[in-house]
Amino acid sequence: MHLCGSGETGSVSVTQPTAWSVSMSLLHNQPHPGTLADGTGLDRRTALMALVGAVSLVPSAVLAQGASAPAVSDPSQFRTMALMGGEFALQTSQVALERSRNARVREFAQLEINEQIAYAAALGARPGSVALRPDHAQMLQQLQAMSGSSFDRMYVRGQIMGHNELLALNSAYSQAGFENQGRSVATLAVPSIQTHLTILSRL
Repeated sequence: MHLCGSGETGSVSVTQPTAWSVSMSLLHNQPHPGTLADGTGLDRRTALMALVGAVSLVPSAVLAQGASAPAVSDPSQFRTMALMGGEFALQTSQVALERSRNARVREFAQLEINEQIAYAAALGARPGSVALRPDHAQMLQQLQAMSGSSFDRMYVRGQIMGHNELLALNSAYSQAGFENQGRSVATLAVPSIQTHLTILSRL
């Protein structure tokens, strides 16, 4: 999928594939299906710039909701926290595909699932490799018992909360992380998370 601003003010469209997924493939020197098949490909700078360009789409009101950046510089701690946050985003989005009847919510949920699979892979993991935090598990349980517009509102609220936490985590580690691979993943993740926050603010 690829995130891009449409010609209409205030809307963000989702098409295949995302610059994040492409960037993660490039980070691991792996071709991205459907993107590099023509032999032209994308270099790392091109993919990164595609992500960085999304920053201008983010409303200041959304960024202002961001959590304070945690003081994380240890690679193992960063990886665990990042995967836990991603697992929350993925599992709640899987529930959204099952329970939501809002087409835009479902579209975002599918985007989020694909992005979190790519994010986990970039960190050398797979979905389900870490347990949910207790507060995340509680919110997931609540969502599983909801439906209709109340479900959509809580899902979006939870995604904004989780994305702000991931934004703070990745922003901090991209600046102060102890190992290059994790810093590269965090640097690529930041603009993608910001773009997701833009989409969520308009759902």
